Amino acid sequence: MILSKLHLENFKKYTSYDIEFGEGLIGIIGKNGSGKSTIFEAILFGLYGEFKNRGYKEVVRNANASTKDPVVVELNFEFEGREYKVVREFRGKVLSANAKLYKNGELTTTGAKEVTNAIVNLTKMSKDAFIHTLFASQKELTSLSTLKNEDRKKMIRKLLGLQKIDFIEKELVEKSRELKREITAFAEVLLSDDEVEVKQKQIEKSLSLKESQKKELTVKTKELNKLRIQELDAKTELDISTKTKESKQQLFSKIELLKNSIINRTKNQAKLSNELKELDTKARELKSLGTLKTDYTQLQNSLKTQEKLKEYHLKKEGLSKEQVQLKEQYTKAKSDIYALEKECDMYEQYLFDAKNLEEDLSIRQDNIEVKHTIEQELLLEMAAQQRIIDETNSKIDKIKNLSRESECPTCTRPLLEEYDNVINSLNEIVQGTHQKKIDSYKIQLKNVQEQKAELIEQKKLKEKKHLELTKKITVIKSKQNDLSRAKEHFILIEQKGLKNKEELQVLEEFSYDKKLHIQLQTNYEELTPKYKYLLSLETELKRVNNLKIELEGIVKTLTELTSTCQANEKEYKLINYNEVKHQTKIQEYDKLQKDKELKTTRENDIKVQIAKIDGEIKTVEAILNNNQNQLKKVKIKKDDLIDYEKIKVSLAEFKTKLNAKIAPRISTIASEMYSQITKGKYQHIEVNNEFDFFIYDEGKKYPIERFSGGEIDLANLVLRIAISKTLTELNGASSIGFLAFDEVFGSQDETRRIEILEAFHTIKEQYRQIFIISHEMEIKEMFERVIEL
Repeated sequence: MILSKLHLENFKKYTSYDIEFGEGLIGIIGKNGSGKSTIFEAILFGLYGEFKNRGYKEVVRNANASTKDPVVVELNFEFEGREYKVVREFRGKVLSANAKLYKNGELTTTGAKEVTNAIVNLTKMSKDAFIHTLFASQKELTSLSTLKNEDRKKMIRKLLGLQKIDFIEKELVEKSRELKREITAFAEVLLSDDEVEVKQKQIEKSLSLKESQKKELTVKTKELNKLRIQELDAKTELDISTKTKESKQQLFSKIELLKNSIINRTKNQAKLSNELKELDTKARELKSLGTLKTDYTQLQNSLKTQEKLKEYHLKKEGLSKEQVQLKEQYTKAKSDIYALEKECDMYEQYLFDAKNLEEDLSIRQDNIEVKHTIEQELLLEMAAQQRIIDETNSKIDKIKNLSRESECPTCTRPLLEEYDNVINSLNEIVQGTHQKKIDSYKIQLKNVQEQKAELIEQKKLKEKKHLELTKKITVIKSKQNDLSRAKEHFILIEQKGLKNKEELQVLEEFSYDKKLHIQLQTNYEELTPKYKYLLSLETELKRVNNLKIELEGIVKTLTELTSTCQANEKEYKLINYNEVKHQTKIQEYDKLQKDKELKTTRENDIKVQIAKIDGEIKTVEAILNNNQNQLKKVKIKKDDLIDYEKIKVSLAEFKTKLNAKIAPRISTIASEMYSQITKGKYQHIEVNNEFDFFIYDEGKKYPIERFSGGEIDLANLVLRIAISKTLTELNGASSIGFLAFDEVFGSQDETRRIEILEAFHTIKEQYRQIFIISHEMEIKEMFERVIEL
């Protein structure tokens, strides 16, 4: 297998990234955190759909990608002369997985699991085998020689996949121990031969007792059946007598009910007759009321008309009063608008004056800042001159402290006659030059400060005037708002007045007579009770027809009830029933039931005894059967234990043969490479069956710890490659043409790093691709191809 290209989208830290690997010794160089190891995580992910440690969904998507952005890994590789491309995609919030595998550009497999299975079948390596065979870290290399014996063995066995055999062997030991414990436990609960014989005799005794109980049960059952027949005959006679009694009682109750119904309907008939007479009187009274209903309806309509006229009259009065108020509001609003317009006349002038003042204040502020700048410059000049004066006075004091014979502190010549000249010259410089400048600066400073103060005072006056203007403008703005609202109010008043005027013109057509209205109300109130009484009469008279029909029905029902009652009384007299005989039958039946209950109880007691005996027999038989089943299980477990022991022996023999094959093969491969790398200095590396490492020096075998750090590094390297080659052979994957090493330089110095790189150059002919991941930027010149991250 040779890696060709890798394309990543939104994978971990890569938003979009493409790599062409090439062949030879390839360096993947970058600072820590630049994503070097992520490249090989992506390769493993593309092939097997998983990281080195299981799980991926929570970390695979780039932090800056949205849930809509897909995660894509595309890996192109060559295998046995054919070009392959595997594409894995994850889409959506839950990262739904999909994968495709192409062979020579043609799609051959789809689906995440299906593609993984196809890769395993193609390379003949699982994910773990692929990692242990083709990837090595600095930790693995150094661990080969530095770990203790047991830890090193575990590590190599893990790399070679032998830990699975260890696991199976351990499981077999545990299973054997468990079986032995179970067989011992079974022996403690199984029955002895004597106990089995006792149980069998107990079953025979129980069967004999059960047979005698069955014979007694047969006798009791015959006696009970005879009693049941007698009881059934007595019950039949008793049921006939009871039914006769019930029939007579029911007929008596029915006759009493019919008599009560006849009495109630007779009373109801009299009541209905009286109601019809009363309604006949009320009908004559209704006829005498004549035209009352018509008069009431006409009066009601007239009263409604007057109510409507009154409503119009009240509305007209309200509108008239409102018109008077609107006229007053109209006059006031007009006056307010005029006054507000007068108050707002100066607004534009005030704005103009305020703008001019703002420009004037700006100019004055600029002038003040100019004066302030000049003031600061003068102060700085004065300070500079004063420093010169102070330095010169310091020099004069130093010279005065020296005598005339002393040397000049500057040129080292004797002062002599120059002593006074130098002091006078320095004093003249102080007083004649620098002090004059300071005095001149003070005069200028005073003038500038006075001008600045005058400008500040003028500015304050202008600001005060500007503030007053601003207040006036604010007041006028408020007045303008009031003016706007006043005009809106004026328009509303005007519109309301016009609307009211139109409504008053319409209402002028209607005339309201208050006296007439009162007279109509009086008449209405007098007539209303009579009208209500008339309505009540009409309502009552509507019942006449219903009452007549109801009365006819009652007469008919009375005739039918009387006839039915007479027929039931005749039938009642014909029923033959004797209460004394009935009670005698009840007593006979009760006695038979008591006898039956006693015999039934005895029968049940015998059945319980038989059931109890059956239970005891079943319990003992269950114990014997269970004992037999347990004996069978013990036999199975003993057979399993023998099988486990045989498998353990076979597995131990297999491990011995495998170790005998693996260790020499690792030794052969490592020796060839180590001899090549050391240019024949060391001819042989030995790996024994316990995976201890030895280097032969001049024909003698020495532990690997005896040699220098650089020699150990090279030995570790060839041992790790030898393990990878051996793994490849064990897996049957002969077409793997690359190796990858992650941070193999560790904290080694430059000399040892160069030695390891030279070793890689020496063995690179055995692999088409050797990838080295490192953060050491200075070694990138030693690679045939560099991928810098």
